[in-house]
Amino acid sequence: MDRGIVNEAIVLAGGFGTRLRTVVKDVPKILAPVRGVAFVHYVLQWLEGQGIERVWACTGFLAQQVEAELSHYRGPMLITSLREETPLGTGGAIYCGLREVEGESAFVVNGDTYFPADLKEFHAAAQRLDTKLAVALRRVEDTSRYGAVDLDQGLIARVNEKGRSGPGLVNAGLYLLPSELWRSVPMPAVFSWELDFLQPLAPALGTAGVVLDAPFLDIGTPSSYARAESILPDLGPDAAQNLR
Repeated sequence: MDRGIVNEAIVLAGGFGTRLRTVVKDVPKILAPVRGVAFVHYVLQWLEGQGIERVWACTGFLAQQVEAELSHYRGPMLITSLREETPLGTGGAIYCGLREVEGESAFVVNGDTYFPADLKEFHAAAQRLDTKLAVALRRVEDTSRYGAVDLDQGLIARVNEKGRSGPGLVNAGLYLLPSELWRSVPMPAVFSWELDFLQPLAPALGTAGVVLDAPFLDIGTPSSYARAESILPDLGPDAAQNLR
């Protein structure tokens, strides 16, 4: 079990953003502007505030645009881009990032979602359950869009496919993973994290499911993107100017 401080994060920044193209054209969705600032900077601000010191950004679709935007970040974190030459899927991107992580563990976050949870609380919950693998969960009124997650004494017992309705727990897209996972659980070069890893393997690997309370925003659809200004924090009057 990792007893140390986790200060590295992998940010998945290679999504296509197909559904968002009707309102945000010619840019990947993590660069969709909110108050004149690319969405990814809100994610970076949260990570910075949580004490993250090193970010590994897994880029793919329109990687040059994403990497150029990341170069505008002026905070204390060190950001390194890991570019996919061919699409690796969410799982392949995560494993690519884990190969670079220098510590025992790292957080993994989706670059196109905002879930500003307390990372120290998340890490502490995994420590109490004596596991290095943890998935952040959130409560929703209807799990049918996401796929419900069942717990047994804090550990994931089952990751269900989409369709089961009613209130429950769903994956929030935030993970705590050991850096050696790519060695201990070999996977193909290209794979889906959700379908090929979490659903079949999470229960057998003793994965913690940690319920966290925080606002949640996925900007993958026009309707959710329209809610961004009401959920995301104001980065200050100079943010748009400083990040150009």
